[in-house]
Amino acid sequence: MRLNKLIKWGVLLLIVLAVLAYLFYRLTYTEPPTYMTAMPTVKDIRQQVYATGSISGKVEVDVGAQVSGQIKKLYVERGDKVKKGELLCEIDPEIQENELRRAQAEEKLILAQIASKEAQIEMLEAEHVRQQNLLKRDATSKQSAQQAKAEYLMAKADLDALKAQYEQALIAVDDATTNLGYTRIEAPMDGTVYAIPVEEGQTVNANQTTPTILKLANLDIMTVEAEISEADVVKVKPNMDCRFTIMGLPNQYFEATLKSIDPAPASAESTNSNSSSSTSSSTEAIYYNALLDVDNKEGILRIDMTAEVEITIAEAKDVKAIPISAVQNESREGTATVYQLTGLGVINAVEVQLGVRDEQYVEVKNADFDTSIPLVIGDDVSTAAANASKSRRRGPPMF
Repeated sequence: MRLNKLIKWGVLLLIVLAVLAYLFYRLTYTEPPTYMTAMPTVKDIRQQVYATGSISGKVEVDVGAQVSGQIKKLYVERGDKVKKGELLCEIDPEIQENELRRAQAEEKLILAQIASKEAQIEMLEAEHVRQQNLLKRDATSKQSAQQAKAEYLMAKADLDALKAQYEQALIAVDDATTNLGYTRIEAPMDGTVYAIPVEEGQTVNANQTTPTILKLANLDIMTVEAEISEADVVKVKPNMDCRFTIMGLPNQYFEATLKSIDPAPASAESTNSNSSSSTSSSTEAIYYNALLDVDNKEGILRIDMTAEVEITIAEAKDVKAIPISAVQNESREGTATVYQLTGLGVINAVEVQLGVRDEQYVEVKNADFDTSIPLVIGDDVSTAAANASKSRRRGPPMF
């Protein structure tokens, strides 16, 4: 009986001790913090500058009319490929033909006047010689001899004037012949007709400005004119590798090379005053034009398409990489701190040397960096940094 009572009180005592132990654990236990983490990885990293541009032919020519008149015939249509020297358009040549005939008639008239003057000079020269011989024999008066000489010299001067007029007449014939040739407009180069802003029967006036008959471009090689922001233009230079996409093929990249970068923004060509330019520069973004050449043998690219350009300024292949959101305290020398989650709530601060980066990842150059340990990222990094600092201050746990 006494033994049963002892057992009963022993069990009750054990239960009380267990309850007290549980309460003590609940009161003293601190749950380790949880963090948002990401794993380091090994990947290729490409650091790029982004720009938007428009596509044009590498060589574009506005073929214009150098003479006025009515367009008699257009021999090409939009999209036609033409060869250099091929007839593109013909302007009614009637006015130019009349000008040529008029110039040729003037040339013939002056030639006839020259022939007449040369015959007259021959006669006056003979009279001049005769009068000089007579004067030597006192068979004529000195006045008659002088008059014969003067008439002879004046006739020679008139002949020189007629010859000068003849040279002008030849020039007029050449000009009229050239203008007549301008009525036949030929292709100045091999290319594709991409615009015809006129129609047959339309009258063009070349007296003040040169009217554009059609637009021609070599579409085998295209040029992308991209706008690079002033924040990025210092990072790029000619001959860098580029690629771009177009709206119709967003998943297909076209490879290109950065050909040149303008030394001044497009706004520098504005005719506005300096004061207005300085005002606009303080309120508007500044962009510099860069040119990229790209092969277009397949004919996919067309004029005025929009290009989304990526310019590669640095590249690293098969390197250790960490999320940029894990980086803290980055220095100008490229060093930074990351926080590894080495155990349940255990944070370890690691100094790393950074390299090439893209929009999400950055290269880690440390050879001994362990990519199998997760890193604290995002908003939890500051909390991890504080906890790691406390752990360093407390030192190792005492037992």
